Amino acid sequence: MLRRIQMLTFVLGLTVVAGADTLRVPSEYPTIQAAMAATVTGDTVLVADGTYTGPGNTNTWFNMRAITVRSENGAASCIIDCEGAGSAFLFSGEPPESVVDGFTITNGLSFEGGGIYMYYNSNPTILNCVITGNTANGGEGGGGIYCALANPTITNCTITGNTSTGFGGGRGGGVYCVMSNPTIRNSVIAGNTTDGSGGGLFSAEGSNPTIINSVVWGNGPDGISVDVFSIVTVSHSDVQGGWAGAGNIDADPLFTDAANGDYRLAPGSPAIDAGDNTALPAQITTDLMGYPRYIDDPATADCQQAPGTCGAAPIVDMGPFELQVAGVSCPWDLDGDGVVGITDFLALLGQWGTAPGGPPDFDGDFMVGIVDFLELLAHWGLCP
Repeated sequence: MLRRIQMLTFVLGLTVVAGADTLRVPSEYPTIQAAMAATVTGDTVLVADGTYTGPGNTNTWFNMRAITVRSENGAASCIIDCEGAGSAFLFSGEPPESVVDGFTITNGLSFEGGGIYMYYNSNPTILNCVITGNTANGGEGGGGIYCALANPTITNCTITGNTSTGFGGGRGGGVYCVMSNPTIRNSVIAGNTTDGSGGGLFSAEGSNPTIINSVVWGNGPDGISVDVFSIVTVSHSDVQGGWAGAGNIDADPLFTDAANGDYRLAPGSPAIDAGDNTALPAQITTDLMGYPRYIDDPATADCQQAPGTCGAAPIVDMGPFELQVAGVSCPWDLDGDGVVGITDFLALLGQWGTAPGGPPDFDGDFMVGIVDFLELLAHWGLCP
């Protein structure tokens, strides 16, 4: 019925705007592609926890739709396993309103763009994703992500353990850019490899990638490489081997356990409280794990690498994970007992419909309501 109303509204030129739909996988649609095919502009495809394989769940095309494809509970719980048969998502001609949010993308194997392939005026938004263990073999490159004539925005992501190899390839183990201007912020590009150059990122043929608030570390044989026609603009980032730019450092980021895929910052990391607050849009308030951003670490001097360039305290960390500090980083614990539980739920109900401008108004819309209730439930249990 809603779709009939939407169509009638369009045909008759009515000013009434129907609300966007949420299409659920697999309870309503058997595959991700099936749900995407049923969308209209502004819809959301919501994917339940699980591992998704095979036709309809891999090699999915957005077909220029301005829609969001989001996991229900984040990348750790929702995995797209390409099983060596292509990429997870393919783009051509999409706007920034085409969004992929909260998936682990792995085991992709493709000529180019093992994990994600973007081509010809595709400008999607990639959020909160783990792109790992993918391979580009035989093409230009891009084990994790391939960008050709594309300007995506990639935020709160890890691009790790990807490979580019083979005849004509061997560049951009993590990311390959040709005539493209991607923006990569608050992300990690680490542990990627190539048999050519640009183990982390390769910039070719007039590309100008921008890397902000990120960590590029442990890639082989090098981290960032450019051809003579391209540049890479880097700021407030930790780049192995160094890179010119405001706030950049070349120091061990002290990942918690990179060998086992844990790229969180350990206490004492030089990447803590060292990012640029102005580079992260206001709507990005959480990290890859769903924990709050802008957590001050009392043990770390703010913006110590480039004083005066990070914005007003508290300062965001480099990378996709914000170091969580006991007593500071659990706003859902309204009674301060270290546990999000029934008393916090009752406290939220006590302010239902009010506009406190802070917890329990977790989504910042100046009204305590259902979204805030769901946010509290999502963090039920012990605080981080």
